[in-house]
Amino acid sequence: MRAVAIGQAELKLFWRNRTALFNSLVVPLLVVPLLLSVDAEGVPLVVGLTGFVLIMAVYYNLVTVFVARREELVLKRLRVGELTDPEVLFGAALPSMVVAIGQMVLFAVFIGVITGIELPSKPWFLVFGVLGGVVLFALLAAASAAFTRTVEMAQVTSLPVLMACVIGSGLMFPLSVFPPEVQSALRFLPLTPVLDLLRAGWHDGPVLQPLIVLAAWIVVGAYAVRRWFRWEPRR
Repeated sequence: MRAVAIGQAELKLFWRNRTALFNSLVVPLLVVPLLLSVDAEGVPLVVGLTGFVLIMAVYYNLVTVFVARREELVLKRLRVGELTDPEVLFGAALPSMVVAIGQMVLFAVFIGVITGIELPSKPWFLVFGVLGGVVLFALLAAASAAFTRTVEMAQVTSLPVLMACVIGSGLMFPLSVFPPEVQSALRFLPLTPVLDLLRAGWHDGPVLQPLIVLAAWIVVGAYAVRRWFRWEPRR
């Protein structure tokens, strides 16, 4: 697959980028004390760490990757050949996506061993949540890159999505602390359905709405990338 060749080259750059390594590998671990401070143990800890991997290792890291490769004219040169636009973007995103999935698996296994949580009774919901979340936040990263002029500005343009997901998706504290009307609105944030599906892997709960919301966000993200993604440097 041609996109894999791009991914292999991007992976080498990933391991040389200290900032990307820190955001992808270290930042999720730094939130463990925060999660423990709110009595997140077992399943909630797995769900919380998975959420932070999605927003840091996938979303934030890929915003900087797409912007950097665009400004360096890498994306423009790749489009000159036989590669399609989706292949170019997928190849650039592949290392971050693979590393993120690997992290989620390792975190889940490690936490499961040290806390003794039972295996998920419905593992397919975990698969839907993880894969759907990775695809969604890669698309959101590409959409955010369209409005990001420089790599440094990624800290600003990505902030609304990061803050909304951290505060409003039940990542740090349950949605039950909000009024019912606010809870209903927060369930339409992009990370909320992913976390709901992950929890459904262990506990019974409604999954139809999270699946629909997640699918809708993926469609919206794909449209936004197709409509607004910029291949030329923003100068």
